[in-house]
Amino acid sequence: MTPTLSDEVASSWFISFAECLQHGDVAGTTSLFLPNGWLRDFLAFNWDLRTLHGHEKISSYLSEHLPTSKFYGFELASDQYFKPSAGVMPGTVNAGFTFSTPIANGRGYCTLTSTTEIDDMAGWKASTVFMTLDSLNGYEEDGAAEDIYDGRCPTWGEARDMKWRKAEQEPEVLIIGAGQNGLQVAARLRQMKIPTLVVEKNDRVGDTWRRRYPTLTLHTPKTHHSLLYQPFPSNWPFWTPRDKLADWLEQYVFSQDLLVWTKSRVMPGPTYNRSSKEWTVTVDKAGQIFTLHPKHVIVATGMLGEPYVPTIEDQDIFEGQIMHSEGFSGGADFTGKRVIVVGTGNSGADIALDLSTHNARSVTMMQRSSTCVQPASIIAEQHLQVYPTDVPIEVSDFRAFALPTLRLFEILAETRGMSWDREKDLIEGLREAGMKVDMGPHGAGILPLVYLRFGGFWMDVGCGKKIISREIKVKSGVEIQKFTKNSMIFSDGSEIEADVVIFATGYRNMSQTLKNLLSDEIIHEIHSLPYGLDEEGEYEAGYRPTGHPGLWFAPGSFNNSRLQSKYLGIQLQAANIGYLKL
Repeated sequence: MTPTLSDEVASSWFISFAECLQHGDVAGTTSLFLPNGWLRDFLAFNWDLRTLHGHEKISSYLSEHLPTSKFYGFELASDQYFKPSAGVMPGTVNAGFTFSTPIANGRGYCTLTSTTEIDDMAGWKASTVFMTLDSLNGYEEDGAAEDIYDGRCPTWGEARDMKWRKAEQEPEVLIIGAGQNGLQVAARLRQMKIPTLVVEKNDRVGDTWRRRYPTLTLHTPKTHHSLLYQPFPSNWPFWTPRDKLADWLEQYVFSQDLLVWTKSRVMPGPTYNRSSKEWTVTVDKAGQIFTLHPKHVIVATGMLGEPYVPTIEDQDIFEGQIMHSEGFSGGADFTGKRVIVVGTGNSGADIALDLSTHNARSVTMMQRSSTCVQPASIIAEQHLQVYPTDVPIEVSDFRAFALPTLRLFEILAETRGMSWDREKDLIEGLREAGMKVDMGPHGAGILPLVYLRFGGFWMDVGCGKKIISREIKVKSGVEIQKFTKNSMIFSDGSEIEADVVIFATGYRNMSQTLKNLLSDEIIHEIHSLPYGLDEEGEYEAGYRPTGHPGLWFAPGSFNNSRLQSKYLGIQLQAANIGYLKL
């Protein structure tokens, strides 16, 4: 086959890159990046998840870690998804590659950019390079089981039950929380042969979703929130409804052979023995008390704490109904009612739309702060560019993580104008109706807020149209002052009568929940809580060492735990072998 320009570009750059790394040439390696290029390293150079931006930081990082690293066996990928190919942006080439270290197999991905004439091979530099460990030698993931259980004796069920009984007695890993992150991490660890027990406080897996408002659907395409090893069926709805997701999570436990205790709570105050390198954790399982001694505890309790409802003066004299959005049972229960929805995030917008659709007498949204709004269709298009329906999820995940998060934010800001013609009528109409609408951090839209705040935005599926038509009213630029028997009074002296007030005000920070669970002493040792990005754009303490031995966090969205569970599992293996000192 005749080499393409992409093949020639990738091969020329890659040969130099491999030679520089194998010879420990820091200056040479750095020179192969654009001056504002990015290096994202997941465990290849260092037992951590890092992103370095610009020559100075890349050079400093390589100077620290390249002398103690040994790379060899570099090969460009040749399969259909990772072979050298033209990038989305003109004058770019993408390519995947593999490499080896003395203890592991590695994978990588690079995006190259032409800085001179396109056929000048020396003028191509890396805008981004992603390097990861893919598996430790001798500790690779299992594939699909091929044995027949020694002549089917024991049977498959008996073999599974024996593994489960051992894991219940001596779990190597205890995962707290059976939401999508906890379950995907558990599924990954099962394939890595790491005995794992998951504990879930609810009666059923998926109950956290079942308690949300009934019209809730995920605001990303199904390819983005598919589960590890188990993509949704081809006829699955494009936008996944609340109850279907809850039921899918519940059956995922069975289809992936996961050991999950429901109705089980970790009692406050687990302790860690630094000599034995084991935890002592007490679990209340439906009234029965168990003491476990795992080597590792992974907290996967989600990004949200307890529902937050502000205390308002005289709310005790209000004769109507006050509730948090978590307790909202659906618009049909409020037909003919005058309703105030406090909060203009996703939940507030969805609930206001549901109320209006079910003929509430009036619906007023009370806006506390500026909100970033974009049509859900545009967010879907952005996700489908990264997670197309005709590409395997694991391929899309690796490509997606090859782009550093902060670089993603830059690209979103740079390209926002391309969708403005389809956004401006909505945004300008909302502003004319009295809403404060912003463009997101640096004009990049909603997606950065998903990472940075997990709030402050809504992906519009129809609420905006009703606000513009004044079917739903907006009260903005004021604070709630107090309640009366049948109304709410605001700081500008205005008053709105109401039968129902729904606080779509989000949830408390998880920090207090974690302190109650783990103790102040343990919290004091960790670097930070895993509910935001660090200066490099990586989740603080997420899927990486926390500062306390044997304690890990699994935050983020579906795609985070779907891919980063691999790197968490490799670190657990490395710690147990002795490669990683915690």
